Amino acid sequence: MAQPHRSWPIGQCRVCFGWGEKPQFADCGACSSWRQLHPEQVSCRRCGHGSHVNTDGLCRLCLLTIRLDDPEWVANPCGGRPAQLMLILPGDRLPRSQPLDRPVRGQAPDRTRPRSLLDQLRIATAEPVDDPYVCAAAIRGQLLLFRPRRHLTETYARRIKHRDLADYERLKDTAIALAAERGLSKAWWRRTCLMLRLALAIREADGDEVIPEETLDELPHSRNAVADVLRHAGLTSAGFLRPRRRPRPVVLHKPHRSCRYCDCWGFRATCTGCTPWKHLPHLHHVGDCGRCSRSQVPLLDGLCRACCLHINEHGPEARAESWTQLWLGGDLAPRLATRTGTLDYVAPHQKKRARAAARRPLPPPISPHLIDPGQGALFDSRRDWSCFAKGTLDQLPSLTPNAQALLEEFRRHAAERGLDEQVDRIAARSLRIVLAWLGADAPVHEADIWSLPADRPGTSARHILGFLHQHALVIPDPDRQIDIHQRAIGQRLAELPAGIADELRAWVRVLRGEGRREHRAMPFETIRKYLGYLIPVLGLWAGQVTSLREITRDDVDAVLKQRPGQPGLDLASALRSLFQALKQERLIFRDPTRGITMTAVVRLPVPIPTDRLRGLIDRAEGPMAKLVVALVAIHGLGRNETPKLLLDDLDLQDGTLLVRRELARHTVYLDELTHTLAIAWLGERRRRWPRCTNRYLLVSQQTAVTDAPASLMVMNEIFRPLGISPSKLRQDRILDEARHTADPVHLMRVFGISAATAMKYVYTAHPERRSILPR
Repeated sequence: MAQPHRSWPIGQCRVCFGWGEKPQFADCGACSSWRQLHPEQVSCRRCGHGSHVNTDGLCRLCLLTIRLDDPEWVANPCGGRPAQLMLILPGDRLPRSQPLDRPVRGQAPDRTRPRSLLDQLRIATAEPVDDPYVCAAAIRGQLLLFRPRRHLTETYARRIKHRDLADYERLKDTAIALAAERGLSKAWWRRTCLMLRLALAIREADGDEVIPEETLDELPHSRNAVADVLRHAGLTSAGFLRPRRRPRPVVLHKPHRSCRYCDCWGFRATCTGCTPWKHLPHLHHVGDCGRCSRSQVPLLDGLCRACCLHINEHGPEARAESWTQLWLGGDLAPRLATRTGTLDYVAPHQKKRARAAARRPLPPPISPHLIDPGQGALFDSRRDWSCFAKGTLDQLPSLTPNAQALLEEFRRHAAERGLDEQVDRIAARSLRIVLAWLGADAPVHEADIWSLPADRPGTSARHILGFLHQHALVIPDPDRQIDIHQRAIGQRLAELPAGIADELRAWVRVLRGEGRREHRAMPFETIRKYLGYLIPVLGLWAGQVTSLREITRDDVDAVLKQRPGQPGLDLASALRSLFQALKQERLIFRDPTRGITMTAVVRLPVPIPTDRLRGLIDRAEGPMAKLVVALVAIHGLGRNETPKLLLDDLDLQDGTLLVRRELARHTVYLDELTHTLAIAWLGERRRRWPRCTNRYLLVSQQTAVTDAPASLMVMNEIFRPLGISPSKLRQDRILDEARHTADPVHLMRVFGISAATAMKYVYTAHPERRSILPR
């Protein structure tokens, strides 16, 4: 049921004076955060009201008013201005500090967005930038005594960006056209125009009519681009770009030289390795080397850096030699560094890491209860994990190396199997508990894994059993090797008195074919169903008798009269089976159910309305659900046999599916729709669990890592949203086929049903064919 909308008090906010709901009872939601960010109360610069103001001296109401109605106040700030009160409406959010078209984080901003109001006001009120000290203009045509050598940078170009230079606009248009012609970016012609300003400023500073080509050598960059723009602008034909009269100066490479201290070959008088030694005289005093006799060099323990490099590369025995190996300088030069840990040396960047590690608490010790594979057990006992129902998992003992490796392998195994992330985390946490206390050197009892506390969030035993079975680290539990229905029968019989329980165990043995007379064994599932009918009656009789020998016919008639209809028929069948088996085993003298008859209620199949069947497969969720619905609705498979279909029994090439039943095998010939749905489900299964080894066709999240079939709960979850049960759907399919044909042999071949069942559907669809009308 939907939760009712909570109502907040309605009134005026004490910060922004807005009227509406106040989730904070005194302030609106936005003003509550504003008051915490700006706790001081002073007069607002705009309205003069004493309130919580930001770093600009504005209260929140004035800030909203400026953004909505009064942006001109930024250019002309003055006090005493009015403010518009706001309504606080749920779902109607007032503007925030950033613009509405703010770019997404991680993406480039939109250059087409118009400038903000502050930028427009700043540009409009900014003074022109023209530094008169940069390339001051000279008299045009004046002869120079000598041409000065200038060292110009981009900074100088920006200091004259508003200077009125002749021919600049023409050159700018030429640069833009040239960039568009060559497919160059906007940044290229902007940098070129910046250098054009410098070239034109140098022309005016030298008083030239033309721009000498030698002038372009003084530009910091884009020299060739500026020359191209000048040529394409047609200035050459007019004589405005004078050709070069002297060749471009050749930039000499740095001379090769040897380091004055270690003699390595490079470009510097002192290499990068010897520079720290030179500037740290308190650590490396200057003197003569005691090994190679170099004079006036920085030393470390009487050795120069060249000798230290030689000994570090060739070993301690090179200390007795007097010569040194010469090295290349620069990036190829060897480094003289001490490894961390040598002579108790710790690198500076690792000291902070070491201090942080020292502040961490010590890891817990390894569990003293690790299982030793070579130690025998005096007796078996089950562990009590109830201590893990409370507390944190940080209190667990530390893992052994083998246990840590096994846990990492499980995480890789879960990732390869395609387990859900949450399921993987829960299963790994359960395995962490087991390995922390018991280790990974010896197998663990399956009962110890199942006894993990189920009431603690994040513990699960089901998903780690399959992994441990693969590594032979699980001792199977004998109690869990038996059938689930057999275990349930044993639990029910343990609740009854000893005398009656022994007689019921003898009844179970007879039904299983282990009595005095040999016959076919009945499944434990059917025996459990019979026991479910008998338990209420046996509980009533247990308070009156000590053995079933004391039960008379009147007692049986009394309990059957209390259960009319189908419940009475079910109970009568179970009682008849019980007392006949006890009579056969000679545990009772007479059968109290002999001669008791009850009117049988014949349940005829009922068709399902067409509107409920329309689009049934399309309404199923997921490929597996669609395939299950198709197998039941088209091919008439039962609810219990569908999860037990084997993957190897599906033959997509021949379009068949083998159904293994207790008495016989039935072959289903797939139609085109079911064949397509089967291919879709196999693709989905391979995508979700690429390494699944389950032999059954249908698998779930729980059975993907085991070899068990999907439970009946999976079937119920598939049909519950459809509003129809699988048994009713199967009956409708067989009944529909019986309407089109009155041949029971055809029904037996198509659906693999018995002759009696086929005749029941034929008589239901065609009652006129029955020789004796039903009562």
